[in-house]
Amino acid sequence: MVIYFLVIFMGACAIVLLGWCGIVGARNGDHPGDARVSALVGSDASDGNPVIFATVRNPSGTPALTALRVRRGFVPGSLIGKFTVRVPRWTKGRRFRPGAYETVGVVPAGGATEFPVPVAEPAYRYVLTIAVGQQGGRLRVYRLRLAGADIFLGSGEVHAPLV
Repeated sequence: MVIYFLVIFMGACAIVLLGWCGIVGARNGDHPGDARVSALVGSDASDGNPVIFATVRNPSGTPALTALRVRRGFVPGSLIGKFTVRVPRWTKGRRFRPGAYETVGVVPAGGATEFPVPVAEPAYRYVLTIAVGQQGGRLRVYRLRLAGADIFLGSGEVHAPLV
């Protein structure tokens, strides 16, 4: 009798877990109007300091509020991936307020905008966080891991999501 209830309980837990994964996957998945971002590490023409040039493309029919910040990265992108994208459930924290970002701007509907994000100090790796407020009140947070131009002799460019 106990085994019978245990089997039913485990089956119910499995169904609840699969349903939860489906809901979270549908919420965090890509939608047709989601912004596309790319970034490139470069240098400022006036003084040679590193600058990250981030391009945000907005295919939706409404303008997108965009906030960008950069910090030093400690873990190589080859270990944890070049980018992550998430849709935060709770957005009332301090980390999502515009004052927490160095650069804030608006991307017009159906257009693209390039944002130069200043870097406080040169480093081997950078993590660029881009918060994009999109159509329908949806906030999408991109984290791009970039290498400094002196590490990889290439461009250090990252696109997210991959296209």
